[in-house]
Amino acid sequence: MNIPRQHKLSLSFKVIAAVVFASGIPIADAASDSSWLNQADIKGFASTYDWTSVNHYFSPFDQYTLSVGGGLFLGTPYLDGFRVAIEPMGQSGLGTHASNPNLVSPTLGPSFSTLGQAFVQYKAYGLNARVGYMELNDQPWANSDVGYRILPITFEGVAVNYHVTKKLSLYATRIFRWRYFNQALYNRETAYSMYLPEATKASNGFMSAGLKYKGVVDKQLGLKTDSELWFYNYYKYARMYMVQSVNTFDVGAVKPIFGVQFMHSGKQSGFLGKVNAQLYGIEAGAKNGFGKILLAYDYLPGHAHSFNYGGLVTPYDTITDSGPIFAQPVMSSTQDFGSGTAASIKLDYYGIPKLFMQLRYTYLHMRTSPEFQDYRELNLILSYSPGWAKGVNFTDIASYANESDQTHPNFYQNRLMLVYKF
Repeated sequence: MNIPRQHKLSLSFKVIAAVVFASGIPIADAASDSSWLNQADIKGFASTYDWTSVNHYFSPFDQYTLSVGGGLFLGTPYLDGFRVAIEPMGQSGLGTHASNPNLVSPTLGPSFSTLGQAFVQYKAYGLNARVGYMELNDQPWANSDVGYRILPITFEGVAVNYHVTKKLSLYATRIFRWRYFNQALYNRETAYSMYLPEATKASNGFMSAGLKYKGVVDKQLGLKTDSELWFYNYYKYARMYMVQSVNTFDVGAVKPIFGVQFMHSGKQSGFLGKVNAQLYGIEAGAKNGFGKILLAYDYLPGHAHSFNYGGLVTPYDTITDSGPIFAQPVMSSTQDFGSGTAASIKLDYYGIPKLFMQLRYTYLHMRTSPEFQDYRELNLILSYSPGWAKGVNFTDIASYANESDQTHPNFYQNRLMLVYKF
């Protein structure tokens, strides 16, 4: 993928310069006050990631990738609700990678440094608005906190959220460019640009609008809900509508859980041609003080003469993350394989302090991807944050996938990650 090395002054720096030098914010006067400086936001992270992949996605290749990286976030104190923040990031393979790219994870392999975040922020009266380079952590289908990598995906644009009440929040976003896991520069490409040759075209980004409601609905029944409604316009790709509601009955020692979701992607013509897709999902389970069990099922009906025979269109998540889909594996993305069915069972155990444990089984029967017509995946996820080391987290994800009628039917993967946040 070709990204121009000559990079003009971006939207982020133009906005930061305008606010700092032309808005009249008394930076110099405030900086002379030591109490103001003590309110500066300085934090960061350092991590190392070891990725082993045997018969990588049913191929004859084995991948062994070790990388280290981190970032340092520097945010000025707030002045009348405004502040400026930057976060340089970087990752390196430390010269341990094989020269054959088939033997290295493409998301962890490159060594590079980047300006991950650089934004102006206004935060007051329930309003939180950012302009520039930023992480998005509230978006179901364009989220920086996806999967497990050294560095997050970051976006360039404008993001606003408003807390109407403690339970209800509104979101609006206009994104112009992004930076993928393994990229140093922001660009107008998408995940489809990298993985679909017919879609290697510059995109105008996307806009989104959302609503989230989280809280008690009925005190007598103990009914709590986590519900959201979203609209996405992926320019030249498709429009997506999503509604999802996960509800818990907080009564007794065992608390029932029930969730539903619906998504629709549509467009008559664009980079991917005609798009017509629906997803219907349901999950049910229960939890108590020791753990949780969830059964999930998703159905995507087939549509001939549509992209991926009725597959969802997610330009910033494809081959990256399954987003909010209930029945999702770890090593793949349910929405990437067209129409079909997905089912999963998740068992969470948190009876040991500081330890999260999940055993997950997923079955995919997708029409347009032969290797995923009878796909089975088993995952064991362990995450431990020791009390004696503040900010430290150990995570290990051991995975096994099986697909009949393949030359290499068994696919093993292990991801070990150590993160220190300060």
